[in-house]
Amino acid sequence: LGVLLASLPEAVLGGCTLMMFGSIVVSGVQMIANCGYNSRNVTIASLALSIGIGFTQTPAIFKIFPDLIKNVFAENCVAVVFIVAMVLNIILPKEEEE
Repeated sequence: LGVLLASLPEAVLGGCTLMMFGSIVVSGVQMIANCGYNSRNVTIASLALSIGIGFTQTPAIFKIFPDLIKNVFAENCVAVVFIVAMVLNIILPKEEEE
């Protein structure tokens, strides 16, 4: 099986990768749509995504932290996105005040 996969051209693997991650993005958007596009949900999703992308572009920001924190967060933006989304979910009010 490994030899078969290794023999695939890079263009085919690239196309499969694009399709797979595109499907993941669409699934995420559908999940947000099922929850409703209110300002709270959009804020949580957009801030978590933006911060996650930002941390992938500047991993040196974790220089001051201990090795454990560096290993978990500097090399894995999914962990950063998860923490940001969880914190925002806790601190943002669930219902808008009138």
